[in-house]
Amino acid sequence: MTTVTSAWSIHRFRYLWGAGALSGLGAEIGELALPSLALITLGATAAEASWVRAAMLAPFLFVTLWFGVIVDRRARRPLMIGADLVRGAVLVMVCLLALGGRLTIPLLVAATAVLGTMTVLYQLADFAFLPQIVPERHLIDANAKITATQSALQIAGSGVGGVLVQALTAPIAVVMNALGYLLSGLLISRVRPAESRPSALARRSALAEAKTGLRMLLRHPILRALAAEASLWNLGNEIFMLALAVHVLNAAAAGPMILGLIVTCGGVGAFVGSVSSARLTARYGYGRSLLISLVLGNTAPLLGVLGAALVPAGAFPFLGAAFLVSGIGIGIANSQSTSIRQIAVAEEFRGRVNAGYRLASWGALSIGALIGGVLTTILGPVTAAIAGTALMALATLPVALSPARHVRTIEEVAPRRAECGDVLAAEPRPR
Repeated sequence: MTTVTSAWSIHRFRYLWGAGALSGLGAEIGELALPSLALITLGATAAEASWVRAAMLAPFLFVTLWFGVIVDRRARRPLMIGADLVRGAVLVMVCLLALGGRLTIPLLVAATAVLGTMTVLYQLADFAFLPQIVPERHLIDANAKITATQSALQIAGSGVGGVLVQALTAPIAVVMNALGYLLSGLLISRVRPAESRPSALARRSALAEAKTGLRMLLRHPILRALAAEASLWNLGNEIFMLALAVHVLNAAAAGPMILGLIVTCGGVGAFVGSVSSARLTARYGYGRSLLISLVLGNTAPLLGVLGAALVPAGAFPFLGAAFLVSGIGIGIANSQSTSIRQIAVAEEFRGRVNAGYRLASWGALSIGALIGGVLTTILGPVTAAIAGTALMALATLPVALSPARHVRTIEEVAPRRAECGDVLAAEPRPR
């Protein structure tokens, strides 16, 4: 049975947790503020809104692998601070342009592309940085606390974002997003771990290092299944969320507030699931609790959308209930899968393997955003939402068919040094 130890005793973790909480709160507000800025302030069409969203997500396709190499070659803390400062500055500029009447869809697309690029860098560095400041025995609890906090912030951020957009306009809400990033960078600057020097692997070509990360990901049956599940879910969720945003924002004058409340239900569920994750894992094991939580979380949105389509008068309650149940499943699964992904890979490969995972899973987001725009325009938001949630429901299959369902304790997925050596031996050496 896996022993779960509290991470609060580590002061560096408290700083990192605080930074994540501040940036997360701002980002949750931005999740509503940016689409509202495009759809309401700039009067964007569904297709134009999908381009704004795709610009935010496209960097996960184009720079993830190379940033994974950088994360394994460099100290992670300065990369995270720099990414936060750039994101904050870009959002302040977007707000000033919007207030001055000079913001256009092309400028917003360019700004969101920069935001997306810095988000890739931050998330890769953050994933590899946490195990450097939190010992393995604390890692399960640390990830559960981070997931629970993110869920609580989704509750607060989505609701606050809806109110800010409704009462103070989208540009003002964007400023709150910027403030969260800037304060996050300040807190991370106070975390001073003894980061190890880059290994001799830094002298190999970037392409060879990137291939090593992909090879390790594809060879690991559990990581490969988790990447496939996340990719399918993200693809479907992007289609679903764009269709939902277009439908709700166009259906009522209080659309931003209603959308915020619906998304908040997901945050409530995710909080409940995440705080229960460690207990369920200790009792039932990783595989069983992970699979059940994925079935619950991935299927609920489809049932909610079908119920809303069949009973239009109860659409918003159906959707709120679906987000609540889905959030519970996702909250349980997220902290489990993150811990597995961190422990299953040796420290010197963590950035690159996670980059491969992000390339597949988050790269699907930009594709889903574009497909969502097309489907919503051609078929309408309701049909597009059904198509997206059907993909989300199918995402459970890769994990159900993998060895992940048999994992009892997290120690079972720890890498053997021989496995890492086999991968490196298969790579061509530079002359």
